Amino acid sequence: MSKLVRFSWVPLVIALAGCASNGDERPDYAQERLPAAELYEQAQRAASRGEYTTALERLETLQSQYPFEDYAIQAQLDTIYVNFRAEEPDAVIASADRFIRLNPTHPRVDYAYYMRAWANVLRGADLLSRVFPTDRSLRDPEPLRQAYADFRRVVTEYPDSEYAEDAKLRMKRLREQLGQHELAVARYYLDRGAYVAAANRAKTLILDYQDTALEDEAMEILAEAYDRLELGDLRDEVREVLQRGEASR
Repeated sequence: MSKLVRFSWVPLVIALAGCASNGDERPDYAQERLPAAELYEQAQRAASRGEYTTALERLETLQSQYPFEDYAIQAQLDTIYVNFRAEEPDAVIASADRFIRLNPTHPRVDYAYYMRAWANVLRGADLLSRVFPTDRSLRDPEPLRQAYADFRRVVTEYPDSEYAEDAKLRMKRLREQLGQHELAVARYYLDRGAYVAAANRAKTLILDYQDTALEDEAMEILAEAYDRLELGDLRDEVREVLQRGEASR
């Protein structure tokens, strides 16, 4: 997987406070307001142990009690990361949206867009598809389109970002996946006798994926659709273009 923001989960050198008299080191939140640094330290430790619910609770408490401290900004970023580690893409998107809304000019806003893109890549990978892998091209492509848009934003608006190069690679792969989806839909229409719809999908693919293998496949679908529609002249024209392309390679 791509490079993500690496937060330091190394505990800060801060003495723990609020230990219960019975020796339990867990603080009593109902009676004591912990310092921001300690809440952050506890969130780090919990996340490093995979206790994501606890980590998120500490980060949320930190933000609500100390909204104007630097720790609060870092807690917003960490919330995005912890939700990602917890495999909660909807929560990643919500926390990234919140950071972008509250900090539109922050130097780390590129990270929020990048992680929102990753969350959309992962969204829709439900339990069934994890156990029984399915062709991604046959699923709803909207999350992929949203992911593509955010990766593109990172590349175009934050070209010096440490995530820009990886975002370019992700865009290339997503474009291929979106093209495979369009091909799958065109074939679906063709197999079910919706020849006009199949032809329209194929023509869109030809325009969007020129000089690729997807263009050739789309032209084959288009030729067959024209044939079924008894549009012989158009069919022959498409096949002639296909043949010229094959001869030139």
